[in-house]
Amino acid sequence: MSTLDPEGHHRVPPRSLAPVFLVMGKGGVGKTTVAASLAVLDAETHGLAVLVEFGDGASGRRALTGAHRNVEHVIIRPDEALQRGAAPLFGSAVVAKLALDNFAMRPLLRAAPAVRELAMLEAVRQVAAERPGVRIVVDMPATGHGVAWLRVPRQGRDFLGAGPLFEMCDRIGRELLSPGRASIVVVTLPERLVIEETLELCDALAHEVGLPADRVVVNRVPLPLPPAALADARVLAAESGPRGAAARSLVEALTAREAASAEARDALEALSLKRHAIWRLPLAPVDPSAHDVARWLRAEGAA
Repeated sequence: MSTLDPEGHHRVPPRSLAPVFLVMGKGGVGKTTVAASLAVLDAETHGLAVLVEFGDGASGRRALTGAHRNVEHVIIRPDEALQRGAAPLFGSAVVAKLALDNFAMRPLLRAAPAVRELAMLEAVRQVAAERPGVRIVVDMPATGHGVAWLRVPRQGRDFLGAGPLFEMCDRIGRELLSPGRASIVVVTLPERLVIEETLELCDALAHEVGLPADRVVVNRVPLPLPPAALADARVLAAESGPRGAAARSLVEALTAREAASAEARDALEALSLKRHAIWRLPLAPVDPSAHDVARWLRAEGAA
């Protein structure tokens, strides 16, 4: 049952969160910053957390600059994950490396990205298994790629039926991508088109992956104007001279701000009507640090 917050938005009682956070969203919404901040928040609260990132790790390093020293930054590189994941299939890590480095195998692996995605998810599962009791926050690829990754284990189980790859798909499904093992945190912006894409993402996660979004983080929410601000600015704008000219510029800025606030209110309402539990982060004049965002998340009940 939802309740109303002081601003009149529906608030959905949140479910408890699993040990692994899979942070998802389209590019440019602040997904990496939110992921790093969730790790910082958990390290501040419980003493240790892990941020998992794919690729070269540059984005995560920037987001964690000056962050809590007990955040472990784990970088999963595709080739290393593939070799590590293939070791059980070939019987040893040495044989797996020799096989994967073979010139005939390289084109096959490039043509079968699902194998690499499966290996990366297996690497995440291993990170979580090796650190029991520690929060693992995973900065997933952007929207479409992220959903495609999470579909692979279920598709592999259905298609293969048996064998080592089937066992890997089954293990990832049971130990990582199942309710109670992982929670989906979706990051979005309070803009109509972005919210529409976010709702589509949440539907895909629920129906195609079997993991509904546990939290939706709405980033860069503009704060509402003081009640009389725009009216007072319009009064001043009617004056002649420099003060009136300055006030007219202010009216334009405040009008745009009011429109953004109204769009944000509509966006939050659209999410709450779909019964998503929401964490709201304010629009800041400069890029916030991971500590700043962690503080805002704590105020939203993320701790």
